[in-house]
Amino acid sequence: MQWIKAIFWALIVGVIGAFSIENLNFLNQSVNLKFLTYNFSLKLYVLLFISFFCGMFFALAYTFKAWLKEKNELKRKSKEIKKLREELDSLRNLPLTEGKSQGG
Repeated sequence: MQWIKAIFWALIVGVIGAFSIENLNFLNQSVNLKFLTYNFSLKLYVLLFISFFCGMFFALAYTFKAWLKEKNELKRKSKEIKKLREELDSLRNLPLTEGKSQGG
């Protein structure tokens, strides 16, 4: 649910930002980008949005990696707890024979 909320708010911020930026003249300039033999001409606000969403994607990937690590650790600890509970139940069912004296 947190992921859906984060994506929702990112989209809302993006739409508000697009509306705001579309109305500003200085961000409406064209920017020429050269990469190896390719030349790109983009509006400055498009370049900013691409940068923003690339950053959001990498942040999401980074947190997803940490989330998977925590999920695997939780699964491992749950298995360990289940094993220890079974061991505890088996020890509870053992008869008490040590420490009792006969007929004394």
